[in-house]
Amino acid sequence: MLLDLNRENESFQDGPWEVSIKHYVHGKEGGVVLDVTGFADDYICTGHGVINEGGVYKPQPIDGTKQALLVGVVRSTTRKEKPSTGVMTQGTINNNAVKYPFNTAALVVLKANGIYNQVD
Repeated sequence: MLLDLNRENESFQDGPWEVSIKHYVHGKEGGVVLDVTGFADDYICTGHGVINEGGVYKPQPIDGTKQALLVGVVRSTTRKEKPSTGVMTQGTINNNAVKYPFNTAALVVLKANGIYNQVD
């Protein structure tokens, strides 16, 4: 997927999900460009699940499906129109602070991948 990097920066209001990552250990710091086809929200918020479907990185559907394909979580909120983001692959999240909380099956997959849930 190609991404236009020549657009002006845009700021937006932070939400409570900005504290959903409690401890960052490792990730794809160079980031990935997410395929946002069919993603309903205008923003992909910090802590949102990232799936890898057939070699393509995508935000996890808002309804929580496709949890078996989870590979990490979004490192910082990004606009859907410019979906490049770092992906945390190891660390700790607070599922109560995620905009769209993970279901139990998704938390099991994340834990197997090295992302733990610690609720305050």
